[in-house]
Amino acid sequence: MALTGPSGSGKSTLGRCIARLEHPTSGEIWFDGQNISNLNNRRLLPFRKQIQFVFQDAATALNPQFSAAEIVEEPLLIAGWSAQNCRRRALEIMDQVQLATAWANRRVSEFSGGQRQRLAIARALVLDPQLLILDEALSGVDVSIRAQLVNLLLQLQNALGLTYLFISHDIALLPYVADQAAIMNAGRIVEICGTAEVYRRTMHRANQRSPENGSLAGV
Repeated sequence: MALTGPSGSGKSTLGRCIARLEHPTSGEIWFDGQNISNLNNRRLLPFRKQIQFVFQDAATALNPQFSAAEIVEEPLLIAGWSAQNCRRRALEIMDQVQLATAWANRRVSEFSGGQRQRLAIARALVLDPQLLILDEALSGVDVSIRAQLVNLLLQLQNALGLTYLFISHDIALLPYVADQAAIMNAGRIVEICGTAEVYRRTMHRANQRSPENGSLAGV
């Protein structure tokens, strides 16, 4: 599933609410048959493991003082895994996202932008989640690296049975990463359609100007 819309429409806020990184002010969030919108921190723990978030800027989301392996294994240590099992699992996931395990002791600053994003994906996957929310996670890299990351995410989806929520303003990217798209405007989902239809519908709506203020009516 993709989530798209103009800047400020609420895409990232919605993603953060689904991951319970922010508390929704109204409505309900249902995951695996349970309304998780009002659960306290203790009751949220099992759901936090199942819903992981990948941020846009991996450079600021990753601790520069940690090695690559330490970044990936940190969620496992918090979950109570032994140090030995944490390192084994971290190396396994690094290999799965096509990062050489020989780089396990490198610092974040030694990785390229695309490699940092792979590292962020590895950290998100280490707890074996069901849902991965990617908030503009492919927008900070060049086109060739983006294509590699798309292929990697599709391979991981097939191998691990993942569900993705892609948050992106890049409508040209959506058909490659999702089947359907929810279009947001002014804090609301205004339409859901196949990703192949998003560009045509978006351009049609963008060409319709608001009769009240003359501004674009949104996506």
